[in-house]
Amino acid sequence: MNRDELCYAPILVLRELLARRAVSARELVEALIDRLEEVNPSLNAVVALRPEAALAEAQSLDRDSSTRGPLAGIPFTIKDLNETADLPTTMGSRAFAGHQAGFDAEVVRRLRQAGAILLGKTNTPEFGLRATTENQLFGTTRNPWNLGYNPGGSSGGAAAAVAAGISPLAQGSDGGGSIRNPASSCGVVGLKPTRGRVSGAPAAYEAWAGLATDGPLARTIRDVALMLDVIAGPVAGEPYGLPQAMPFLAACDRRPSKLRLAYTALPAHGQIHSEVKDALVRVVRTFREMGHEVEEASPDLTGLRAAFITIVGGNVGALKKRVPPEKLGDLEPSTVNLMLSGHSLTAADYCEAVNTARTRAAAIMGFWREYDFLLTPTMTQLPPLLGAMPSSFELDAIWDEITDLGAFTYPFNVTGQPSLSVPAGWSIEHKLPIGVQIVGEYGSESELLALAACYEEAQPWIDRRPQLHPSGMASTTQG
Repeated sequence: MNRDELCYAPILVLRELLARRAVSARELVEALIDRLEEVNPSLNAVVALRPEAALAEAQSLDRDSSTRGPLAGIPFTIKDLNETADLPTTMGSRAFAGHQAGFDAEVVRRLRQAGAILLGKTNTPEFGLRATTENQLFGTTRNPWNLGYNPGGSSGGAAAAVAAGISPLAQGSDGGGSIRNPASSCGVVGLKPTRGRVSGAPAAYEAWAGLATDGPLARTIRDVALMLDVIAGPVAGEPYGLPQAMPFLAACDRRPSKLRLAYTALPAHGQIHSEVKDALVRVVRTFREMGHEVEEASPDLTGLRAAFITIVGGNVGALKKRVPPEKLGDLEPSTVNLMLSGHSLTAADYCEAVNTARTRAAAIMGFWREYDFLLTPTMTQLPPLLGAMPSSFELDAIWDEITDLGAFTYPFNVTGQPSLSVPAGWSIEHKLPIGVQIVGEYGSESELLALAACYEEAQPWIDRRPQLHPSGMASTTQG
């Protein structure tokens, strides 16, 4: 297996190679570091790297395989919103440049405990508050399929790193589509788990009143399922509880009986690109060919946008307490405006929005008594051109950017349901990936992943990869 094949191999293949010593953990880490050094200058996906430490950990695993975990020797990246003990946690903000948290977030601890090797941290917009990945601290991340386009946000660095063969596995976080939208933009798989499935401890037990959660990005459904097996589960103090699910990787081997699926291409607001709609039509056709019943229907999402804006705005307003007073001037204008809007809210406004979110979510669950899953586009549009998103820092423009591009994603942050973006086609004109979202009922990740694994078998995408040339151009390749 040559270097490029190693960099793009699924995690399950890498585990098997490592287990029979066909490749060493050090060789794998070296290959990925070489790949990063080759393509990251064009992409700007990874903003902090620990090559010496990663190589040392890999070599230690090669010497002693007696305590191998389920991800032993598998490199991964962490989004720069999450704390790491040995790398800066800047949150994409000049106000936190060089900030050392001094501890690992729970999701990082669990990945390391499973034997995974942290390569580095990936770029994010300031505090994860944009639908594109660009900030004034590190700059803009580029889409590996076409360097003139953005990879989406806010886990754009994570998705770009996976798509470009820098890392087989990436952690992202999602408060309104921030895992799923970049996954769609970069042609990878991204899962927003059910609220409470993955702990945000110790610093974010209830991020954005439960709207935001950590989750996996990878190149295959089974790789996402394996990472979820590792990071899922509560810790003491969790505000939410979920029934124990079957192992998620094992669920991918199940074959669902005939299901009743709904689909919609009608966003609650904003416009939808014709090629995005066409991709959904192809996915609907595939599921029908697989024997499932699929019909056009949509839950009533009334009231969710207003609740989302108030909850997120209130939480952004609270960020001011975390920013040192002398650093407030380093914040980006859009962040400042969101922060000021949060300060204008009352406690009553916030409590009413949370209550609306919960009561509307309970009502919406009735839809999932009629249908097993909902299919939608992941994004309403193709990935945006660099610099094409609104330059205005007016509040309405900021919220429109977030909720128009993510019109199909943020509602399920409000309801807390699991939703998964899968590769579903390619823009003929722009040669960019398009994703489709599959939404399940609360706590249904096992069934969701089982269905998605069947779809992947019917419409495989693993051999599609971007080819980044020394000139800085990108093109699509097969195999």
